[in-house]
Amino acid sequence: MRTTLLAIALVVALCAPAGADLARTPIQLDAGQREAIGLTFGTAERRPVEKTIRAAARLDYDERKLAQVTLKVGGWVEELYVDYTGQPVRRGDRLLALYSPELLTAQREYLLARETARRLAGSNVEEARASADAMLRASRERLLLWDLNDQELRAIEQTGAGKRTVVIHAPIGGVAIEKNVVRGQRVEPGMTLYRIADLSTVWAYGDVYEYELPYVHAGQEARLTIGALPEPFTARVAWVSPVLDPKTRTARVRFELPNTANGDLRPETYGTVELRVPLGERLVVPRTAVLDSGERQTVFVDAGDGRLVPRDVVAGGRTDDWVEVRDGLAAGERVVTSANFLVDSESKLRAAESMIGMMGALGMGQVQMEGAHPMEMQGGGTGGAEEKAVGDLRVAVFPAAGTATVGANAIRIRVRDAAGNPVTGASVGLTYTMDMPGMTIEQARGREIGDGIYEATAAFAMGGPWGLVVEITRAGKPPVREKFTLRVAS
Repeated sequence: MRTTLLAIALVVALCAPAGADLARTPIQLDAGQREAIGLTFGTAERRPVEKTIRAAARLDYDERKLAQVTLKVGGWVEELYVDYTGQPVRRGDRLLALYSPELLTAQREYLLARETARRLAGSNVEEARASADAMLRASRERLLLWDLNDQELRAIEQTGAGKRTVVIHAPIGGVAIEKNVVRGQRVEPGMTLYRIADLSTVWAYGDVYEYELPYVHAGQEARLTIGALPEPFTARVAWVSPVLDPKTRTARVRFELPNTANGDLRPETYGTVELRVPLGERLVVPRTAVLDSGERQTVFVDAGDGRLVPRDVVAGGRTDDWVEVRDGLAAGERVVTSANFLVDSESKLRAAESMIGMMGALGMGQVQMEGAHPMEMQGGGTGGAEEKAVGDLRVAVFPAAGTATVGANAIRIRVRDAAGNPVTGASVGLTYTMDMPGMTIEQARGREIGDGIYEATAAFAMGGPWGLVVEITRAGKPPVREKFTLRVAS
């Protein structure tokens, strides 16, 4: 009798419109039954909730602490003091000695202008004194613009002779990350000789999806993890890009953090950045408590004495462990957190029994549903396949052979856009398990077979309801996931 009722319940399910959520009814399980299926409970509770945002990160230089060493005059390099890439330097350290005929001539002109101004200081001709002073100021200004400092000018004035070579100094402290000069080389104005980076702070870039951007703001604290380093690092959001990448639908976020004393944070290193965003106190249940059909979210509430009552709820945000419940539950109520699929199937079966009893009371007990063969309805035509709205897609899951049985099965996933057009070129993954103790979660990859249909091979160890989670990834869009239920025949 039980098998007959189950078959009728399956027919009722197959005859329901695509995407329809079948009725459920309360059920009662004794202690032995609860233990046999591994039933566990959680409690709806108000608690502080936080959203976790994770992104792959790449370390880079702090652009504010980069310096490029160039010259404003040409000449020849007579001595190198920083002679290899990676050499550490301090601000003001000697980099190279330059012989520049042009610079030497400018020094001599300065000395001549200085001597002329001294001789004409007592002249009665005001124009001569003013002209000499102007010449002195111009020649001094030219040397300063060519990066000679006051100390070097005083040395020239004291010796009364121009220096044959001029030393070029490091503008900042750090590491020479680029060296483009050798001893004896002729250098020209504007040529990059060195690039120096101060690595006391570094930047990290991560790409955050569009739907997560409202939770990201400058000044937020984040945690950066580098696989090769044992401890995480604390970083802060410094900048959020005002534009999106049109292909990946992400925005670049820059994080800033101090380096270690040993310089362990090296540009171009990859890691993972994690933002934890407090969302305040919310009413939540464990994530496994909510059955989501795409159109309805249902939990089973413990009503006491082994009674489990299905209740529709309005789900809100989700974290790794919790689901917010905006309506339908009160704090303190106990809900089922495991074996949900088995409880849901039993609830639907009880509803089918009630429907059959009502049909019999109305004198319809002898009505036969001719032509209602599950294999035909779940087969290649997919007419009875469960279809759900998944983001901007319509997704249906059905066995290729018509009925799923114990053993290996070809499972087809049909993907359509909102207009009903086939979605091609996607990456489709499938995970499946039976919600009972000891069952592992298996994985399979789908291959595209045409017309927006993807096929994956799933091996079912026993008959009964199996939970399938389909994940669809498309270029330029975030992945979407949805849960389906597939009944496997013994």
